[in-house]
Amino acid sequence: ICNKKLKNMEVAYMFTNSDFKVELMNGEDVKSFIKRHGDFSRVCYNTPEHRAEGCGLHCLKSGHLSGSRHLYFEFRITNVPRHMIDQLVRHEVGITKNVQSLRYVDKSNMSIYFPPEVVNDINLLADFKTMEMELKVFHERIKQQLIEKGITNKERVNEICRTFIPIGVSSSCSFACNLEGLINLCHKRLCTRAEQPIRLVVQAMVKAVLEVEPRYKEFLVPQCEYLGRCPEGKHGCGRVK
Repeated sequence: ICNKKLKNMEVAYMFTNSDFKVELMNGEDVKSFIKRHGDFSRVCYNTPEHRAEGCGLHCLKSGHLSGSRHLYFEFRITNVPRHMIDQLVRHEVGITKNVQSLRYVDKSNMSIYFPPEVVNDINLLADFKTMEMELKVFHERIKQQLIEKGITNKERVNEICRTFIPIGVSSSCSFACNLEGLINLCHKRLCTRAEQPIRLVVQAMVKAVLEVEPRYKEFLVPQCEYLGRCPEGKHGCGRVK
């Protein structure tokens, strides 16, 4: 029965780094953030309103960012491994987030993250594909058993089935951060030692921001570029001496 159902469904297969999607949801707003930063901050020196943009740029370059804490960059991040999201949501200050629920979202037709090392190895690739299909079959079998036991509430079925869903399952989140939160995120997650998926996602976030406001470029960098030295001890990647 399970195999028959799987054959009849549109089966989702593996996804890789190239399938990650990052969208800046409020790009039009971001275009005005530096001016709004200045408008909020100009009270400090009683700066005239017509000089708000210059005030914001001065605050940005001098590191006076308290006037930007109400301005949030909003991202929609989709088709990424759940373990990447687990790293992303560890950031707290200047951050707000909402993560796809494995209670409300049915993952029967799960798609699993395949790292580059797997994709580039024919034997590993075959094993991962087998595992992914077996997980779908197992998921469907458990669902059927639960339904036969009279557990028909979809949320309860999902709650039970998520017990064995792998941490590499495709997932999504909404993620918003103010400028200080984004700078700190870049300092930590653009580091070469950061895991590849989160580094790629943060790179995509930076790219999306710079496309609408390139003046943020010098601030959205790994920590070594900000400090001028590697803070990771003896074993730096060579980006700086």
